Amino acid sequence: MPSNALTYHLDQLLKDAAELDEIHNQSRTGLPGRPYGVASLNRAAVVISVSAWESYVEELLREALEALRPPIPHLGNWPALNAFIRGELGRFNTPNSNNVANLINRCLGLPDVTTSWKWQNCTPAQAIGFLDSALDLRHEIAHGVHPRPIIHLSYSKRLAVFIQRLARCTDDAVRNHLTTTLGLVNPWPA
Repeated sequence: MPSNALTYHLDQLLKDAAELDEIHNQSRTGLPGRPYGVASLNRAAVVISVSAWESYVEELLREALEALRPPIPHLGNWPALNAFIRGELGRFNTPNSNNVANLINRCLGLPDVTTSWKWQNCTPAQAIGFLDSALDLRHEIAHGVHPRPIIHLSYSKRLAVFIQRLARCTDDAVRNHLTTTLGLVNPWPA
């Protein structure tokens, strides 16, 4: 079963990118050549997709933290763990492959989540490369490099799908770590 961070949080955030893609599709005139005045929609979709990924990672760790919470009154070291993870989340930004892997390792002890980032026709190395390239593009867009990066509609659509797949792999890896290594029975109750 997927986490709420995936099923509710990420999917809702990525709907904004899908809406931008739909607006872009509706602006087509049927004339040959690229449509004029819609490039910003594709750039915005990149920013939204990367933002959704960052938010998903943060929400996933909050959810994992709650799953680790022992029953009251036997809290033990949980208050310290809670404070530590929440502090890490407060400092987390730039959700590239290295930062995400380090965050999940520091907070949950999962050695390298990026090894789970694979699916048909995509290796972990390819997933890392695509994510890090998307972060570079987002950085250029957000910080106003000139000339503005050209983002094609196919890329903005592909990025949202990529983020969903990446999140599914991350979700599975964290759930498996919580159940097999940390002994939780059901980290994502329905």
